[in-house]
Amino acid sequence: MKLNTDPEAYLKQQEVFTGEMIARIADHLEDAGVMGDQLKELTGKLAFEIACMIDDVSGVEFDGVEAHPYLAFLSKDDELIHFGGNSTTHEMVYGILNAMFGKNT
Repeated sequence: MKLNTDPEAYLKQQEVFTGEMIARIADHLEDAGVMGDQLKELTGKLAFEIACMIDDVSGVEFDGVEAHPYLAFLSKDDELIHFGGNSTTHEMVYGILNAMFGKNT
């Protein structure tokens, strides 16, 4: 499998991934009865926390073993598309969250 640095394609897929992550978190919270402002707030907090872990900007460690995630996407041509550095999903969370829920909800 070939590793391909393609920032433009990567950023598009990262945005789709981040949006889907946020939507799925919100769906589960909504199924559990969380609504309104609380739904948006909890969705944002959970999505941001998970995104920070994915982006390796928060420590991930258990029992003395550290994990350093590196997000890549598989292309239709069986190439791994990467950014050339860490992902930036955490920077997208609140913009996507506000687009999904509206800024003032």
